[in-house]
Amino acid sequence: CFRLPWFFSIFLFTSLAVQGKPVREWGAALLSTLPKAKKYIEEVGRDVEQNKEHWSYFTDAWTKYLSLRGILQGNGDPVFPEPFHIKERDVFYKSVSFSGWGGSSGHDAPMIAYDALLGAGASWEELCSRAMFHSGDSDSTGVIAAAWWGALYGMDSVAKGNYQNLEYRKRIENVAAKLFAKAEDLQ
Repeated sequence: CFRLPWFFSIFLFTSLAVQGKPVREWGAALLSTLPKAKKYIEEVGRDVEQNKEHWSYFTDAWTKYLSLRGILQGNGDPVFPEPFHIKERDVFYKSVSFSGWGGSSGHDAPMIAYDALLGAGASWEELCSRAMFHSGDSDSTGVIAAAWWGALYGMDSVAKGNYQNLEYRKRIENVAAKLFAKAEDLQ
């Protein structure tokens, strides 16, 4: 069944990354845009009850998360506890998880990917540590975070072994070029 809120968060954040918007503003943009997304669901009649069933959980979880990081309004730098190493991140990722396994749900995978991106900044290695190397569903959180990071920072600091023989590379590059062209048209 289609669950718009979490798909929407991934799509919206990808758009914001392509546009080069500051990462700290993305969560506030999500919360301010969700009422429009809900209205759209109701207007088109697509999985209305299923989406409504999970809507408050999703918005409440994101509001709590953004408040915890001090970026509910999107106008400050995120706050992370000290220390916030692998062990602490695993505990945190599990705590925001819908199912008890961080990143295994569409509710928390985008949130964990976003948290990793906020903490990593422009460091590919730090992004990998935060998004890809944890005890939860790290392939999901990793691919989401890496897509956003790549849109923001490009591939220059990523080891070529991570992408030179990538399956469907040409297809991905073609889609990426089209996305960037669309983003430029919007500005």
